[in-house]
Amino acid sequence: MRTFIAVRIEPTFELRRLHSKLAFLGDRFRPVALANLHLTLKFLGETPLDQVSEIGSIIRQVAQNQPAGSAHSIHVQLAGVGAFPHERRPSVVWVGFQQADALCQMATELDRDLTALGFAPEGKRFQPHLTMLRIKSRPPEALFAILEEEAQTDFGMIEIAHVELIESELTPRGSRYTTLAKYSIGSED
Repeated sequence: MRTFIAVRIEPTFELRRLHSKLAFLGDRFRPVALANLHLTLKFLGETPLDQVSEIGSIIRQVAQNQPAGSAHSIHVQLAGVGAFPHERRPSVVWVGFQQADALCQMATELDRDLTALGFAPEGKRFQPHLTMLRIKSRPPEALFAILEEEAQTDFGMIEIAHVELIESELTPRGSRYTTLAKYSIGSED
């Protein structure tokens, strides 16, 4: 099975507004479904079923070690829109994160701790971003206008309370995500 570790992102009003703008780019450009919005902390890829329990133990430990507020959650700011690899040749349109030190710390710890189970380290610094749109062909000019208009937009503060181990199934209609396990941030489950 194909898996990754992520935090789900509940769409704010401003994220929904951006999603609607991206949906008007045409049939060839479908934004990520609002129900599938997430920040990947570590992509695992093909994962043996017999490692799921060990992976879960590592995720639980990393999530519990995070300083959380009284509600056992962390808060991060969503701000700005950009594109990878470059705004003139985008393949991914993303929303950025600010005040995301705890998320970066979790990603770093997961990357380090999962090497003991044979998962290769990322080899590059974690850059938190929320994928909104994947582009496989030449984008319309309207996309460049959106990138410019939304470059500094404040998409709101969000609360993150859980880290999830998620199975990803590739289907003709897009990826289907199934949560295999969920771990609370800053507390014992």
